[in-house]
Amino acid sequence: MILKEELTEIGRFGKPHGIQGEINATVDDDVDVDAINRIVVNIDGIYVPFFIRSIRVKRLDSVIIGIDDINNEDQAARFTNLDIYALISDNIREVPNNDDDGFYAADLIGYTIVHADGRPVGKITDINDSTENALFIIQSPDGTDKYIPIADELIDEINPENRYITMTLPEGLLDL
Repeated sequence: MILKEELTEIGRFGKPHGIQGEINATVDDDVDVDAINRIVVNIDGIYVPFFIRSIRVKRLDSVIIGIDDINNEDQAARFTNLDIYALISDNIREVPNNDDDGFYAADLIGYTIVHADGRPVGKITDINDSTENALFIIQSPDGTDKYIPIADELIDEINPENRYITMTLPEGLLDL
């Protein structure tokens, strides 16, 4: 079974494209479209993997996707407005090459955040960079999503070997 913490949201389906079962979709601009060979979709609360038959770029942020065994417009219509996920382990996000240290926020998806005093905070499930200040999206141990600013001054240690980050978080930040 695929768990939500194993996934990263990469886009959203739009309407069917033509009558052969292809579907319009928007994708995040940091996704390497050529690296996608499977996607995951939440269907009735279950994360279901689908293999990609074809994918082609339509515009900068949109693609046309053909999914194995989806062969007509009616089948494709069932995907309209559903979020598209990828397994974090598939590593389909492009790493920008404009940062001198070579370590990027997207590389930290899947890491566990631990408060400096040892309390578990949760696992990074995604990055929200739609605002001026980018945020880690964290799934806390109680299952709720928390948002933590991605700020060097909050990060005490990043341990790539054990995939955790130690952070000193301001009092009350996790209560927001």
